[in-house]
Amino acid sequence: MHRINLLTRGFETPNGRAFLFPLVVHRRALAAAGIDIRLLADPDDPRATDCDLLFIESRVFSPRWETEGDGPVLANIASLADRVPITWFDISDSTGWLQSQVLPMVRVYCKAQLLADRTAYTRPQYGNRIWADHYHRTEGVHDAKPAVPRIVEDSAHLDRLRVSWNSGLADYSLHGPARMALRQHIPLDALLRVPTRFTPVDNRRDIPFVCRMGTSYPRESVSHQRRRIAALLDGRRPTDKLGRRAFLAETRRTRLVISPFGFGEITLKDFEAILCGATLLKPDMSHLETWPDLFRDGETIVTHKWDLSDFLKRIEEANDRSDELRVIAGRAQTAYRAALADAGAAERFANRVRDIVNDALTRPAAR
Repeated sequence: MHRINLLTRGFETPNGRAFLFPLVVHRRALAAAGIDIRLLADPDDPRATDCDLLFIESRVFSPRWETEGDGPVLANIASLADRVPITWFDISDSTGWLQSQVLPMVRVYCKAQLLADRTAYTRPQYGNRIWADHYHRTEGVHDAKPAVPRIVEDSAHLDRLRVSWNSGLADYSLHGPARMALRQHIPLDALLRVPTRFTPVDNRRDIPFVCRMGTSYPRESVSHQRRRIAALLDGRRPTDKLGRRAFLAETRRTRLVISPFGFGEITLKDFEAILCGATLLKPDMSHLETWPDLFRDGETIVTHKWDLSDFLKRIEEANDRSDELRVIAGRAQTAYRAALADAGAAERFANRVRDIVNDALTRPAAR
């Protein structure tokens, strides 16, 4: 049995909830795979290094990083790494923005989604996001306060990067987000329930397409894609946000759900749409790797180009391609069920965690 301590800020954010959800609900499968995980909150807890392997959620050090800067925080992480092997879990939204300063100190660096071309992390990207860089280069988009580029300076560290699991392994049913948020305040694991109800894809769908989204982000390079899509949809469909119950009700009647990039490529709307039996329309996702992979163009989703040159064509096809979209939505639901709720889902997740653990424990010491 591998004893693992996990330093985490708990269920306080959507990303934190999605990261922790499968680790908690699949405890039995993890134990059967020889993995015992204990959650801790304080990096200075003397129990932190009393384990075979230390998992660190990336936001554990966020408050100190903001007030103390790199020096003291990296010294703290280095001190932990001297006592126990570390696996770092980056729970940020996008493929970009690696916390590359910790790479020399960790055995394995896990992220929910990674660029398929790992060498791209050695080159600066505007806004530290590949699509922000695209719009900066091709459409002249600028941020009022450009982000400081983060790159991997030593390409030898790229082999420490691993895909962990994305936000899909959580509960996005009607009351799921509220129950997950409550878990931060009431340590009752029964609050966490794997959703098993999927709206049939052949449900009556009298709405060809919908796009409910916010467009206000601190960085223009992030909001640009959404603002352009909102402009293209002006006069065709409203894009303002709805309350959760109304949004899910509308999605169950919809053929095509438009889901642009936000802070990251993958959004919670993606999984809500699949649960509701709609087909996802996403910007081209071929640049990334993730797990579970529910984003295969023409198989589980439909995509459009980043320059939006084919965007209107895609939504105008929603009526003519209704049968094809239903098939695509069905494949997406099958893949999502297999990862989330079907027999074997817990074991597959536990095996993925076990592979990460074995990788970390068999690699040479960091530095």
